[in-house]
Amino acid sequence: MTDLLFAAYTMPGIEDIAWLEIREHLPQAQFVDKLFVKEQNGVVLFQYGGPMEALSQLRTVENILLVALTIDKVTRGWKDLYRLTDQIAKRVSFGNAVDELMAFQRSQNVGGAPTFRVVSRLHGRYEYKRKDLEKSVFKGMKARYPHWQPVSGHARVELWSHLLGARLICGFRLTDGAKRLKKSEEMKGTLRPSIAAAMIHLTEPEASDRFLDPMSGSGTLLMARRVAGPYHQLLGGDIDAGATGNTRLNVQQMRKERPSSFTACQLDAAHLPFATGTIDKVATNLPFGKQIGSQRRTK
Repeated sequence: MTDLLFAAYTMPGIEDIAWLEIREHLPQAQFVDKLFVKEQNGVVLFQYGGPMEALSQLRTVENILLVALTIDKVTRGWKDLYRLTDQIAKRVSFGNAVDELMAFQRSQNVGGAPTFRVVSRLHGRYEYKRKDLEKSVFKGMKARYPHWQPVSGHARVELWSHLLGARLICGFRLTDGAKRLKKSEEMKGTLRPSIAAAMIHLTEPEASDRFLDPMSGSGTLLMARRVAGPYHQLLGGDIDAGATGNTRLNVQQMRKERPSSFTACQLDAAHLPFATGTIDKVATNLPFGKQIGSQRRTK
């Protein structure tokens, strides 16, 4: 299989960890570039020629695009949009990416008449607005695929056009938000699953781990550790009894089989009841007093 170009979108600051995970799960992947949008996203561009199904193993990313078109030096003027419409309508590599996407969808039993929607973002100053970018992409798609139906909601094909300064990335979204960690009970200040996965990745999970989250809240980190692979013991809790109950419920209900060697109990992180040397790994979301409690009380 020919190497394809992918873009892994992360929370800001997680790009390097995401690449470590990509390299671990997809050894044949080749690093291309790393981009950063302040306070919004990190982007890791990489080439990969293996089965696209394997991309679903990646937990530290928010979204993955099959890149169909990149332009490295946009002028920021209106002629960018005319050029973009023309390349979407006529460029051979764009059509090849669509063919790969259709083949992947068929392998996942996704069929029917193609519907599509365009999602556009701008980061920087341009003569045109985001809606203008969206319209130019839409025109190119309709010129190339006149029988595809545009929709405003869920679509079989979701095409992202993302301008980051002088760099344009145009690609098809592969990720499905429905496959993310789901919780029965949610709490304010909960970590995003991709950040929890990044934290767990940094602990270098091993089957012998006695893992602890002493301020577990709704249990996001414990859920992420359970997904990451085998462990010897999974321990969690919170000073708040309600949060401890949420942890227990969420971790137990995330899969059909009940977790082995899992305990959740009310804990005071300042006075933990564990003997020295009995815990191998600890990861926790510290209370900074912004969404829960107060900064003064935390200090």
